Amino acid sequence: MIKGPRGWTCFRVPSIMRPPNALHYVEAGDREGPPLLFLHGITGSRRYWQKKTRPLCRDYRLILPDLLGFGLSPKPYLEYTIEVFRDSVREFVVERNLTDRPLTIIGHSLGGLIALEYAARYAAHVRRMILLSLPRFSDPATAHALFWRGSPHYRRLLNEHSLVETLSQMKRSGLEIALRYLLRFPWSVVIDSHKFTFKSLTSTLEHCLLNYQVDRILPAVPPVPTLLIHGEQDSVAPFDHVRHLPDIYPHMRLRAVGGTGHHLFLTHTALCLDLFREFLAEDSRLAPAYTGIETPRVQGGSE
Repeated sequence: MIKGPRGWTCFRVPSIMRPPNALHYVEAGDREGPPLLFLHGITGSRRYWQKKTRPLCRDYRLILPDLLGFGLSPKPYLEYTIEVFRDSVREFVVERNLTDRPLTIIGHSLGGLIALEYAARYAAHVRRMILLSLPRFSDPATAHALFWRGSPHYRRLLNEHSLVETLSQMKRSGLEIALRYLLRFPWSVVIDSHKFTFKSLTSTLEHCLLNYQVDRILPAVPPVPTLLIHGEQDSVAPFDHVRHLPDIYPHMRLRAVGGTGHHLFLTHTALCLDLFREFLAEDSRLAPAYTGIETPRVQGGSE
């Protein structure tokens, strides 16, 4: 256990003392407050959330793990399926004694898929979910095409020259959004985005994004209040793919954010934190009050 900056506590137990594949994590906030479990996306780490979630520390207990295969967590040579991620998160939750309190899970992209899988299997203590940039693809071909067009990093992974494609993406999304991404991405996030293995990256991409359809698990997810936050210009997980989810699942609420893409938490942090607080402040008994109601679209919202 190491004391980190600004109240964060870093937990990295020596390998001889920790269970196999125990996740690295940081924690901050009120130990007696409602626990918030943050799950990052592919190539990310706990640093995706760490700096920008500090304002929540006063009222909540923040727990930010590195997913298996990423960040400073172990990177075993195996097939990184959604079940592997779900089960590793479950082991982490049990180890941290988080099963005896209502838990809110906040996930970005891949982290949102893991949250849904977790809730479907272990519904008893999941109180709420906040899912940012949730990927929803109808088939692998569609997913592949969208990742190819929307992510220069995916093209680089497939040995393509990415400079021209990156410039093309900037042209499609607009210079304002491109500059916002460049200026607001914390360098720690950029650095940690390389802390994975070729196996953990490609296997996760294959099993959890390209060949995974979230519609298979959604009917099994309990109707806990769920907030979807999505960038209208998300080129990796298109907004249109999630637009009608609240019509199908009334316990879901969708808030669209104009002028941003897949990493809206980093580009529109203040707005996202306000939406978090508003949603978390609602008593769970009020959930039926917004069942079936489509909430208005959020415009702009830069910090």
